[in-house]
Amino acid sequence: MVETKWSFPTSGRERTGFLNIYGGDVMSVVNMVRNIKDLFPDYIVLVKIGTFFESYNNDAYIMSYIFQYKLKTLISYDTTCGFPTCSINRIKSILESRSVNYLIVDKKHNYEEIEKMNYKKKNKYNEILPKANEYIDRINRIDKIHKYLNNNPDKIQIVEEVLYER
Repeated sequence: MVETKWSFPTSGRERTGFLNIYGGDVMSVVNMVRNIKDLFPDYIVLVKIGTFFESYNNDAYIMSYIFQYKLKTLISYDTTCGFPTCSINRIKSILESRSVNYLIVDKKHNYEEIEKMNYKKKNKYNEILPKANEYIDRINRIDKIHKYLNNNPDKIQIVEEVLYER
């Protein structure tokens, strides 16, 4: 995969995007995002897929941490987080207020770059990622406790006694 510039024949507008150079094989979104992350490791990569934007793995953790979005685990064990395209201006505004680099690409147009924000040395991506991982670990622990209590209703009373000092 290479980052390249090209012009659209109809408009002559120069655009930047990512082209698959592997003999025309169709790459999955997750694999393409991994390749983009190799080039932009400290950016949140947002992929426009239809009427939603998706982020994956560590980027999804950061998005969940900042926006309290739900995470979804894919069959490949990759994690994703998405939001509707109508929210993109609010998302960009908050990422910019936190000085987080982001890259927005469009799956429909061969992962063409739509927008990129680069804070260079002021980028907070690597500062936020550990906090996001702690947040996700805490959410996962809470989910496990919730599942345990659902499967063991007799233990709820014990927990309530501890919580409410009965």
